[in-house]
Amino acid sequence: MKRLLLAAALATVAVSAAGTAEARDNHRHDRYDQKAERDYWKDRQKAERRARKDYEKAERHYWKAVREDEKAYRRWARGQYIPVEYRQPRYYVHDYRSYGWDAPPAGYTYVRPHPQDDTYYMIELASGLVARILGD
Repeated sequence: MKRLLLAAALATVAVSAAGTAEARDNHRHDRYDQKAERDYWKDRQKAERRARKDYEKAERHYWKAVREDEKAYRRWARGQYIPVEYRQPRYYVHDYRSYGWDAPPAGYTYVRPHPQDDTYYMIELASGLVARILGD
């Protein structure tokens, strides 16, 4: 009988130890799941912030291009000043005789700011003052 009681007691202890180990493992598993879920949400928030930054950067780039296009099609009137960027040799019209124009006076040149636009300007080189508009 003592053996039977001892075996029953040992079996009870063994079962409770197994249950405790299983509970401990489940608790660890729950903590792992919670950590994995926190990591998932952190990664997701990071990805959303990165996507938002990329979108905002693309939007800034788009609006900058729109402003440049608007500026590219700008026309100037006589007496206005053409910006410095258009007073560079790449915008000069060197073959003015083929257009039937006289040589510009000293200190002046012909410029064509936009290749898509057939408007030419005779400008003062020093200041960019529009003296005459041609081909309009």
